[in-house]
Amino acid sequence: MKRKEFHIKAHYFLALAIALTLPFARFTAVFISLLLLNWLIEGDFKSKFQNIAKNKLSFIFIAFFLMHAIGLIYTENVDSGLFDLQVKLSLLVFPIIIVSRPYTVLQVRNIFVLFIIGGILCSLFLLSRAVYTYFAFEENNFFYQAFSFLVHPSYLSMYFNLCIVWLMLKIFQKPRDVNRFTLIVSILIILFFSFIIVLLSSKMGLIILFALYLGFTIYLVVSRRKYLLGFAGLLLIVAAVFALFRFVPEATSRLNSIVTAMSSTTNNQADSESTAVRLLIWSASNQVVSENLILGAGTGDAKDVLMAEYAKRGMTGALERKLNAHNEYYQVFVSIGLMGFILLIASLFLPLYKAFTSSNAIYILFLLLVIINFIPESMLETQAGVIFYAFFNSLLCFTTSDNTKLTNN
Repeated sequence: MKRKEFHIKAHYFLALAIALTLPFARFTAVFISLLLLNWLIEGDFKSKFQNIAKNKLSFIFIAFFLMHAIGLIYTENVDSGLFDLQVKLSLLVFPIIIVSRPYTVLQVRNIFVLFIIGGILCSLFLLSRAVYTYFAFEENNFFYQAFSFLVHPSYLSMYFNLCIVWLMLKIFQKPRDVNRFTLIVSILIILFFSFIIVLLSSKMGLIILFALYLGFTIYLVVSRRKYLLGFAGLLLIVAAVFALFRFVPEATSRLNSIVTAMSSTTNNQADSESTAVRLLIWSASNQVVSENLILGAGTGDAKDVLMAEYAKRGMTGALERKLNAHNEYYQVFVSIGLMGFILLIASLFLPLYKAFTSSNAIYILFLLLVIINFIPESMLETQAGVIFYAFFNSLLCFTTSDNTKLTNN
C-alpha cells in the first residue's frame, strides 16, 4: 500500500472509530490523537493550508478557540485555564484537520451509520446493566443518571436525537430510495432511541424528541399532503405523551419541575433542583457578565467569579455543587467576554445561514439541536459536549461532493 493511500484510509477509519466510541466516552480521545498524528505525519501542508484558506468559516471556528487561549493572558487561575484549553482542544483540531482533508458525502453517511451503531451498543449495555442490578441487587437504575453512568443524560439524549434526525431525514427526504427492509429497520431504531431517551429523562432531550416527531409530522402533511397519515401521526404523538405522563413518573416529574420553577414567585437561594437552580445561576451570571463585559473574567477564572457571586447571594445549592453557568452563551460571556460571545454566535449562525442557502437539512437540524441544547447546559465545558459539537460540526460543514477522494474506501 502506498504511503499516501495509507494516510487517506487512516483518516477515514479513525473518523469511523471516533463516531463509534463517542456514545461510550471511552477511547475517543485516543482516536482523536491518532487522527491528529496521522494528519501531521502525512505532510502535504501546502495543499492542506490552501484548503483551509478557501473556507472562511474555518477561521471563525479556529478563532473561537484562540480567543480562549488569549483569555489565559489576563486570567489569574492559570491551571484552571490550561485545563479548560485542554478540554476545548477539539474545537481547534477538528476544523483544521477536516477542512484540510474533507470527507465525502458517502464517507459522512458511513460515519453516521457507525455513530448510530455505537449508540445502539451503548444503549444495550446500559439496559443490560440496569436489568442485572435490578434482579441481582433490587436497585432501580433505569432512569436518568443512575441509568446513564457513562455520559451525562443530557449529552447522550442529544446524541440519540441526532441519530433520530438522521434516520428521519433518510426516510422522509427520499422515500423512494428506501427499500422496505431499510424502512422497517430505521423505524425500529428510531423507536428504540426514543425509548432510551425516555429512560435518560433529560428534560431538554424529551422536549426536543417531542418537537422532532411533531415537526416531521407537519412536514409530512405540508410537503407531501399526506393528511390522513399526518392526522394518524398526531394521534400517535398525543397517545405517546399521555402514556409518558401516565406510566413514566420519573420522566414526567422532571418535566413538571420546569413548570413549577418557571411559575414560582419565590427564589429559594438554597434550591438545588436543576431547573430552579438554573434560573438562579443565570441571574448570577448576568451580574458577572455586567462586571466583565468586554474581555470576560478570563479563561481560567470563570468558575471562580461565579462561585464568588453564588456566595455573595447565598446560593448554597449552586455553591456546594460548584456549578458552572449551565448555559453556554452565559459561560462564554463570563469567560471571554463580548468578543468571545460574538465569535460563538458567528460560529453557530453563519454556518446555519450557509446550510439554509444550500438546503443542507441535516446540518440545519444539527445546528438547531446544538443551539437549543446550549441554553440549559454549558456543553463546551466537558469533552462529551466539545467532541460531539466540534466533530459533527466540522464533518457537516466541510463535506465535499468530490467522490474521487474515496480512493477504494
